[in-house]
Amino acid sequence: MQSDDNRGRSEDSDTETGQDVFFRERKDETLEDTPDQIEAPRTEADMWKENYARLLADFDNYRKRINRDLDDAKKFGNENVLKAFLPVLDNLERALVHFEKSKTVSPEAKALADGIRLTEKQFLEVLEKFQVTRVPAQGEIFDPNLHEAMGFSETDEYPEGSIVDVFQQGYFLHNRLLRPSLVTVAQKKGLEGNSANGSA
Repeated sequence: MQSDDNRGRSEDSDTETGQDVFFRERKDETLEDTPDQIEAPRTEADMWKENYARLLADFDNYRKRINRDLDDAKKFGNENVLKAFLPVLDNLERALVHFEKSKTVSPEAKALADGIRLTEKQFLEVLEKFQVTRVPAQGEIFDPNLHEAMGFSETDEYPEGSIVDVFQQGYFLHNRLLRPSLVTVAQKKGLEGNSANGSA
């Protein structure tokens, strides 16, 4: 009886079940994978890795652009308000120029001019707190990016191309031009006449 049981167990171990067949076939398929089948997952992984790196780069550029826009908004958000105050400062400066050109000055006029001068000084100090500064103009070489020529003046006192007079002062807001200076540019005397004779 015992030998029959041993014989039965031996026959069962020699019999291949369906599960054994399935796993054996899967093992054979895995062993028979072609190089292309092996390489395909690697290629797909590399593609996803490249897409991820590109996405990170795009997001970093977006973050930098947003930060730059926020920084500009802080710096130049009050640009129009500051620009609207400049004509007031212009009028103060014109009043002082008119006073300096006056031949007869009464004590009252002098006191008024002192008050205007003090107001101008305080005005400039407030603008400087908002990073508004003057564009260098008088005696400087004309720069079309900073100055606007209103005309030319024949003179030997200034080098040709330099600024002789400033009609309206220009200003920067931080590093951005808020308003150009309106100026007169020096020109050598007799330049137009010599040009005319040369062309004749």
